[in-house]
Amino acid sequence: MPNCRMENLGSMEPISIKHYQFFFDLSQDGLAIHSEGKILRANDTLIRMLGYDSIEEVIGKPVLQFVHPRSQSVVKERIQKMSQEGMVVGAIEEEFIRKDGSTLFVEVTATAFFENEVQYFQVVVKNINFRKRMELELERLRSKLKITQERLLGVIEGTKDAICAVDIHFRVIAFNSSFELSFWKLYGKKIEEGNLLPELILDPVERSVVIENWSRALRGEVYTTERTMQGLVQDSAIFEISYSSIRDSSHNLIGATQIIRDITERKHGEEKLKKTLEEKEVMLKEIHHRVKNNLQVVTSLLSLQSEHYGNERISHILKE
Repeated sequence: MPNCRMENLGSMEPISIKHYQFFFDLSQDGLAIHSEGKILRANDTLIRMLGYDSIEEVIGKPVLQFVHPRSQSVVKERIQKMSQEGMVVGAIEEEFIRKDGSTLFVEVTATAFFENEVQYFQVVVKNINFRKRMELELERLRSKLKITQERLLGVIEGTKDAICAVDIHFRVIAFNSSFELSFWKLYGKKIEEGNLLPELILDPVERSVVIENWSRALRGEVYTTERTMQGLVQDSAIFEISYSSIRDSSHNLIGATQIIRDITERKHGEEKLKKTLEEKEVMLKEIHHRVKNNLQVVTSLLSLQSEHYGNERISHILKE
């Protein structure tokens, strides 16, 4: 089995080799030497990393046996490059296959050297499995969050209602195009994510009202109110404004939402209907009064007629 050559050390060479062996065995990184496509040496760290019980299960086996198919082209390219140029190849992320068939994410640094005119390759293998799986999980969550945000955006953009959300510091975190337009009509300001909502409202009285309404929601209150408002480029309109809180998975309050609906036409319709009903009620009362008077006249005439006939049976029929 070849040893790493320590050139020009003379009588110190055995000591250097001994020290090299010491660090080889105790390294926290996996170390291996391979030549002609087969593993010749490996330290205990690499053996454990790959999930094997003994070094005999690894020594003499093909290098590519432990490399995942997704990384084999990278490994072949690295070996070819080192063979031709004899250079150190910097850290490259690869995937290994453990004894149980599971995937191990590693970072490999490699260098080539010669011993007795035979070329060997030494690799340093750093276990990045935990970090890589965290990165993949983070990427999965980001992808899931992006899909959720796109769906949410589709929902809030699919309504005519103006929708806005702020965090606990009144910082705008989301809004739809309807809210953007409504805000501009009311306050003459363009709203953007990250804006402090109260700072965009110049009128101090209106600013106080807005802060108080949002504060109620940020205290956990869910409520609906109506406001008649006239903006800089908005005629007087009646709005139904609903507030609710936003909580995280641990039920901690992290913000609030506002949904604004223009109910001007509905209110005008309700007022018109109310006025129509009142007019009809007056008309019905008048009709009832007239009918009642007419019935009284008829009743009086029938009473006189029955007395004229003097017949009890006829009188009874006329009364009916």
